[in-house]
Amino acid sequence: MPNEDAALMKVLEWVVDIDPPAVIASVQAERKNKPNISNAKLVKRTFSKAQWKATAAGIVTGLPSNPWVALPAATTDVAITLKTEVTAAARAAVIYNENFFDDEDAKWELLIPIFGMNASSQLLREMGVRGGMGLTRAAIKKYLSKETLKAFKKIMLKYFGLKVTQKGIITKTLPIIGGGIGGVWNYIEVGRVKKRSIKYFGDN
Repeated sequence: MPNEDAALMKVLEWVVDIDPPAVIASVQAERKNKPNISNAKLVKRTFSKAQWKATAAGIVTGLPSNPWVALPAATTDVAITLKTEVTAAARAAVIYNENFFDDEDAKWELLIPIFGMNASSQLLREMGVRGGMGLTRAAIKKYLSKETLKAFKKIMLKYFGLKVTQKGIITKTLPIIGGGIGGVWNYIEVGRVKKRSIKYFGDN
C-alpha cells in the first residue's frame, strides 16, 4: 500500500542518514589509539559493540509484546537494528577505504552487505546484467548510479518490509519470550552482517 511504503521509506532514509565526517573521525581516532591493529580486527571490534546494542533493542521492544503492538514494535526494532548495522558498516567501509564517502550516494551502498547479496543480485537482474559478470563490488558500483538508485531503493524497501513482517510475526507476538527471541535474533544477524561487510568491503 502506498501510504505504508511511504512510511517505511521514511524510516529507511533515517536508517541510512549517517554523518560521514563523524564516522571518518571516529575511525581515525581509533587507528591513532591502536596503530598496529589490522583492518579486520578493527571491523570486528566495531561489530562487537553493534551486536550488544542491537541485542538490547530486540529485548526491550519484545518485552511488552502483544498482537496489537507487534507491527510498530517490529518496525522500531528493525529500524534501530538496521541503523546500528549501517553505522557499523560505514565504519567498515571507511576502515578499508578512507575515501568511501567521496560519492554522495555511497550511504545506500552500505545496505548491500546488510540485506545480503540477494538484494544486489535482484538489482543487477533488473539492469539486465547476466550472472556471468559476478556479484563483485566493482560490478555493483558500476550499475548503482543515479539512474538506478531509485530502483535500488525500491528493492531495499521490499527487503526492509519483509524484515519488519518476519520480526512482527516471530518475535513480537509473545509477551516476555519475544524479547529473548528478538535479542538473540539481532545478535546473530549483526554477526552475519559483520562477515558480509568484511568480505564486501575488504575484498575490493
